[in-house]
Amino acid sequence: MDVAERRERLLAVSIPVIAFGGIPIAIALARAGWIDDPGTFAWGCVIGSALIAYLAYIKPKKDIVSLLVPVFALLIFIVPLEMKPTVLTQVLFAATLTALVVRLQLRFSKKKGDAGTAVPEID
Repeated sequence: MDVAERRERLLAVSIPVIAFGGIPIAIALARAGWIDDPGTFAWGCVIGSALIAYLAYIKPKKDIVSLLVPVFALLIFIVPLEMKPTVLTQVLFAATLTALVVRLQLRFSKKKGDAGTAVPEID
């Protein structure tokens, strides 16, 4: 395993850890009285969404869904229009990030011309 593969694997593992890890931090900060609502403290999900966009960007095949996840995070958590984000929203978003990481690792990690890809190798 070379350095690039190790970096991608570490990044892929850190995305769910950061996204789910932000939830108990928000709850702890709310119980300590530092923030009012743990649902609005969604920085773990926002950072996780930026990391998954970076991971999708460095892959040999690009995934438009993973590249646009930070836009969804901004719309859901930073600029809430009708509903305030809750802890349940964070849990569901973190689970979605985890599913996207698995999808990204399984479907978009192959290099062009590998078996199982529809992209022909250009000489």
